[in-house]
Amino acid sequence: MLKPASPPAVLTVLDDETNKRMLVFMGMSLLILLGIATTLAYFLDDSGNPMLLSPALVCLLAVFALIGVRMGHADTAIQFLIWGIWIVIIASAPFGSGNRSVGIAGIPMLILMQGWMAGPRQAIAMTGATVMSLLGITLLEHFGWMPPGGPIPPLSRWLILSAVFIISGSLTVISRRLYIRRLDEQSRLTATLSMVAEHSPVMLAAVDGDGRFRYVNSNFASFYGKTPETLIGAPAIETLGSDTIRKIRQTLLRNTGAGAFQTQTASERWLEITARRADCLARNDDGYYAIQRDVTDEVRSAEQINFLAYHDALTGLPNRALMLDRLRQAIIRGAREDSLVAVCYVDLDGFRRLNDTWGHSAGDAALVHAASRLQECVRASDTVARLGSDEFVVLMGGIEDREEIRGTVDRLLHAVARPFPIGDDQALAITASIGVAVCPFDGSEPDTLLRNSDRAMLMAKQSGRNRIRLFDTELEQRAQTLHQMSARVDKGLADGEFVLYYLPTVNMREGTVTGVEALVRWVRPEDGLTLPAEFLPYLEGGPIAIRLGQWVLDETLSQMSRWARLGLKLPVSVNISSHHLHTAGFTEHLMQRLEAHPEIPPGHLEIETPESTVTEDMESAARIIRDSTALGVGFALDDFGTGYSSLTHFRRLPAGTLKIDQSLVRNILNDKEYLASVRGLVTLAHSFGRRIVAEGTETIEHGTALLAIGCEHAQGYGIAHPMPGDAVPAWVAHWQSPAPWLYAPTPAPNHNRRT
Repeated sequence: MLKPASPPAVLTVLDDETNKRMLVFMGMSLLILLGIATTLAYFLDDSGNPMLLSPALVCLLAVFALIGVRMGHADTAIQFLIWGIWIVIIASAPFGSGNRSVGIAGIPMLILMQGWMAGPRQAIAMTGATVMSLLGITLLEHFGWMPPGGPIPPLSRWLILSAVFIISGSLTVISRRLYIRRLDEQSRLTATLSMVAEHSPVMLAAVDGDGRFRYVNSNFASFYGKTPETLIGAPAIETLGSDTIRKIRQTLLRNTGAGAFQTQTASERWLEITARRADCLARNDDGYYAIQRDVTDEVRSAEQINFLAYHDALTGLPNRALMLDRLRQAIIRGAREDSLVAVCYVDLDGFRRLNDTWGHSAGDAALVHAASRLQECVRASDTVARLGSDEFVVLMGGIEDREEIRGTVDRLLHAVARPFPIGDDQALAITASIGVAVCPFDGSEPDTLLRNSDRAMLMAKQSGRNRIRLFDTELEQRAQTLHQMSARVDKGLADGEFVLYYLPTVNMREGTVTGVEALVRWVRPEDGLTLPAEFLPYLEGGPIAIRLGQWVLDETLSQMSRWARLGLKLPVSVNISSHHLHTAGFTEHLMQRLEAHPEIPPGHLEIETPESTVTEDMESAARIIRDSTALGVGFALDDFGTGYSSLTHFRRLPAGTLKIDQSLVRNILNDKEYLASVRGLVTLAHSFGRRIVAEGTETIEHGTALLAIGCEHAQGYGIAHPMPGDAVPAWVAHWQSPAPWLYAPTPAPNHNRRT
């Protein structure tokens, strides 16, 4: 609890300096006035009246009082002078008229001065002493012991004068007590404000009209590395600086005496200064008050928030919002300067696989390195932005010729592909696919250019990745075709226009049928039987591809049930796309379909997916294969040998079957390198205990060569063409006859070719 300030001591109602000044003023005034009075009385009155000595005595008292002040005894000098004058007045009273001296008129003033400068008790004492002294003089007059003076009877005069003196003393005591009460309230308020000011987190200062500090709190002084004592009385411009002082003055003038602004100090700190002019009655301008607050953290936080609103937090690159704004400006500038603007959409290849394999820290490092290298390849006026995940956009303006674009984009492609370190002795490499749209040829609106460059990038990925594609009208037409084809396939599924054909797989050495592969066909009313190559590429990555894959799986299981009722239990492999395989809930859907067909052994179903699919996301693919294997379902890698075949894949992927791509098998008779490649794959598969199947076995010679290198399982036109499900039982029965595998069935129409 705040302790109230103690009432001032007797002599501190007015401070020592004020008492001293008042005493000096009173003494000098008395010396001058009474000196003049003494001189005039000496020349004008020669009666020898003792009252003539009064001015001389008062002058002498004033001299002694001034000497006491000079010696540092102001309090004693005050009492000496006041009581001395009082004694002179009382002593001279009997020798004058009007009870009995005109000097008595000065006693109320002496009582007032005594009360304010020495205390109420001194005022009461002087009042009482005056009344008693005058009573004595009055009694002397009343009894005739001394001649009376004036027309009023002595006792009446005494009563009147006593009333005057008592009233003067009472008013002095009452006024002083009121003042003390007010002073006490102000003292408590001052103590409260002082505590608040000294412990306030803000910096407070008061500057007088001469530009000097009148007051500063400790927080203000410590901010500038000084103490309040050294600052008070010092010029404010030396501490605040001329620029801040100028801003304060401008603020006070501009905002009618009050205002706030922010400024930066020499130490790169931000201050918020609120200033208010200090007006007083005596003069209009009495300086000003200033409240300073260190808002450096707030300013920097605001700058950071503003930066993050338009920049990527990881790489520091502009984000989509800022990139679109700069693209708009580049388009306007290009139209004004008749130059080209290139929008390069950059997408990192295999980024998800990198994240899953090496962790998110390595993924973040790849993004940071990619951002840095993209910036190195462009000019300062160009923009590199990150849209999110592994997607970047590079804006290049001021291009005179489209040929310039190709060279810069080539540099971008090669810069990203350089290995980057992820540890003390490890490095990773990641490639990118880049699509480019050029303004004004490929659009003149930011959204259009960005969309077209994205489409070009997707075409680069579909073309094999680590490539550059420039947008053109063919890409636009392809995009429209993609949309139209998806809608037509969706309608075809609803109308039942899709069927399955089956391509047998045999053991050439034993002469047995080991299974069939389900191949989708589209029987279009207007075009007849349509092969997958004519519609599947348009569906990859879209939701319709998943719907089609689910239909193929359901139809395959239904066909296997029909065969089972005929006594034919034949393993069937089903092709599943990359997008479908990695869809959430794939394994759960597979389990549900198997439970719907309990008559089918799960081991008779085999999921077949391209090798490139699993190498994109090794961890996810391995998990899906393990989950499928746990259900009893087999797993096969299709098109083996065209991707990234390695020992790592064999160890991490529990696929039971490897299918050598037909592009390798078809050339083993004419090219020794192809034959060596196939032999190596067969040896590798046998080393890991995997079943291997050769696709594209077209002739007897192909079968003979495959048997010679240890590959017994094959499929191709030399064995059978794809056939409807109803034709499979008869074909299997015919194949199981004692005839050797070299039996060649009647060639099927060419449009049934496996795809």
